[in-house]
Amino acid sequence: MNANPLRSIAFALGIALSCAASTAHGGESYVGRPIYSEPGSGLQLPPGCVIEPTWRARIRTSDLEVWVIECGGIARSWFLRRSLIEMVAGNQARLRFQVLDERQWPGETAGDTLSVQCIGKSGPEAGYVVLGAKWRAVGNELRLTGAQSVIRADPNSQKFVAASLAQVECTRHPDREAMLRRLQQAPR
Repeated sequence: MNANPLRSIAFALGIALSCAASTAHGGESYVGRPIYSEPGSGLQLPPGCVIEPTWRARIRTSDLEVWVIECGGIARSWFLRRSLIEMVAGNQARLRFQVLDERQWPGETAGDTLSVQCIGKSGPEAGYVVLGAKWRAVGNELRLTGAQSVIRADPNSQKFVAASLAQVECTRHPDREAMLRRLQQAPR
């Protein structure tokens, strides 16, 4: 028999509120929000969001990027505009990223089944995101063998648009991913 029913009720209520908060956070949109990067501390992501270096792709000859990110347990793709705030030193700057478009992908795994490690077959342009990706090991690489869908960042509309699997070539390098993950986690 429970000696303190109020404690049990409070505990259950705390768990329910925690689940509700994580669900609300998971469905929250970040379109229009700024994300800052400081030389000393790196990216200032929203609480509960994580990104790895190989989950980012710069679109050549532009100030646009595509990121795969996980926020509140939900994988997402972000289309962003990068702007320079201030040059701190010759090779260090304060940057601001503006989320232009976002897609949420429940059930996908950022960096694995949801990936930006693709380029266009007709040219080396980036900005493609594959979802439901399946990979096959070929030596030290993982090559894309199939995907449920492909989208690409369209610089003109500043939105994600549909693309076909035939347009992309995707390769992941697990050794490089692990090395960059270790470098990111190293103390500064």
